[in-house]
Amino acid sequence: MEKTLEGQFISRIGAFLGRSGVSPTAFGQMAVGDPNLMRQIGRGRSPSLRTADRILAFIAEHDGASGGGRDPPRRS
Repeated sequence: MEKTLEGQFISRIGAFLGRSGVSPTAFGQMAVGDPNLMRQIGRGRSPSLRTADRILAFIAEHDGASGGGRDPPRRS
C-alpha cells in the first residue's frame, strides 16, 4: 500500500481506470475537462486540492464498486 497521499491518489485513479475501461485521456476530460490531466500527473504535476476533490468525486459517482451505482460514461 502506498504511504504517501500522492501515491494513494494515483493508485486510486489507476484502479478506477482499470475497472472502468475508461482511457486516461477520456478520464481527464470527463472528470475535470482536461484531456492532458493524466499525462501531466505522470510527468509530476500535482493537482490542486480543488482539482483532486473533483477527481475523487467523479470516481465516487461513477464507480459501481463503491456503491455509486452509475457506470462511468463511455467515450466512443
